Amino acid sequence: MSTAASGNSLISLVIFIILSRLLAPEEIGLVAFALIVVELGRVIVNAGFSQAIVRHPEWDEHYAATGFYLNLLLALVVTAVAFWVVAPLVAFYYDSRAELLVQVLSVIFFLEGAKAVHEGKLKREFNFRAIALRTVIASLVSGIAGVALAFLGYGVWALVWQQLINQIFMTLLTWKSAHWFPSLHFSFLHTRSLLGFSAPLTLAQLVSNLASKIYELLIGLLIGPAALGFFRVGGRVLFIMQEIVIKPFEQALLPALSRLNERDARAQATLRVMRISAYFTFPIFFGAAALGPEFIELAFTDKWAQSGQVMTMLALGIAPMVISAQVNSALTASGHTNYVMLLAVITFVLNCLLGFLLVPFGIVVAAAGYALRAYLSIIFNMLFFKTIFNVGILQQLRIIAPTFTAALIMFALVQLTKFLLPADWALGVRLLLLAGFGGLIYIFIMSCIFRDETKHFLGESAAMAPAKAKPAITYLQRLLRLA
Repeated sequence: MSTAASGNSLISLVIFIILSRLLAPEEIGLVAFALIVVELGRVIVNAGFSQAIVRHPEWDEHYAATGFYLNLLLALVVTAVAFWVVAPLVAFYYDSRAELLVQVLSVIFFLEGAKAVHEGKLKREFNFRAIALRTVIASLVSGIAGVALAFLGYGVWALVWQQLINQIFMTLLTWKSAHWFPSLHFSFLHTRSLLGFSAPLTLAQLVSNLASKIYELLIGLLIGPAALGFFRVGGRVLFIMQEIVIKPFEQALLPALSRLNERDARAQATLRVMRISAYFTFPIFFGAAALGPEFIELAFTDKWAQSGQVMTMLALGIAPMVISAQVNSALTASGHTNYVMLLAVITFVLNCLLGFLLVPFGIVVAAAGYALRAYLSIIFNMLFFKTIFNVGILQQLRIIAPTFTAALIMFALVQLTKFLLPADWALGVRLLLLAGFGGLIYIFIMSCIFRDETKHFLGESAAMAPAKAKPAITYLQRLLRLA
């Protein structure tokens, strides 16, 4: 999943950079607001049925067919509401030009609903290869189409058609990979079971998604499309990075934990994933925070310079997601979707409070508030994990403390080094030197000060790595005297 996500994200990033150079911030902002509506609607359409299929003890044809038809019905309702209700509201409160964009993009809801159960089947079978492959193919085809349309002068519609083509290919390829066609069966007993599990989870995911989008909604409504365009570009690179280094662990952890029956086994498995993912996640995102302004200016041109400051602030708030993503998977696998819902509500309330207070001061201050919220809400994640799995908050913090400390020191030293480098050096050269320096600092701290953490990471990596990669890891262990 990580390998495929890297390839897919590289494709997405290159395409997004090209499109951002061809389109104006206001055009990016118009489509960005419409896509917020789409992303929120997708959560409702999925309705937690995919997770229900994953968590079900065994594959049941009738159970899956019932979920499929429920999904289709829900997808039709959401499509109609988006077309006839939400789109006019967007036109009235945001921008009249966005109404047609939302109406056309509402087709995505039906396509999403048609593949949710099939995707659940792939996940419960651990067929992540097929999931990853379809994502790469859909991203590549839709990206090429989007760039071509942008060059032909289609403006915002280039982005719209990119999204539609991507969803069409995702749905078709998911059906093909799942090798399953729903039977003509519908059970009210299974309906009750599906809704009982998925309703609180769906509400939690909806609130959580709305919480993550509230800043963008407020920026669009209070400051305008251009400001939203700048904010979106600043967060886009980080979103792609999350897809590479956080999402694969989260997607694989849920079906894995669902197969474990004992509470302690789930707790220890979750802590293992937290520890190993923090080792490389923290330096990546703290490094992104340090190099955000330089990267944005180099990749997107100085037209988007303000987005670099946004990227720095947002990246500083990514670290807590290493805990929250794994805690949510553990709570869901254990059937405690009510806690997942409560966490989503807490996050939403905090984002609303900070958003209303800080968005009027500009997008950089708003981004700083978003990062602050991440650290405030993680307290509740750790508290609920302690309540369900009897793992103390201090024990959870000890798991990530070494890597967090090393990454924070790296960030501070890279920021300091910026002032020492000659200002007339080429931007690309400065970026490469700073990235290399930051990497060496982190490796030095982890190898010399937090040696036990590095020993553990290499040991876990050797156990999971393909046979061809194991000699390289063994060599590193001997080189650092950590074998």
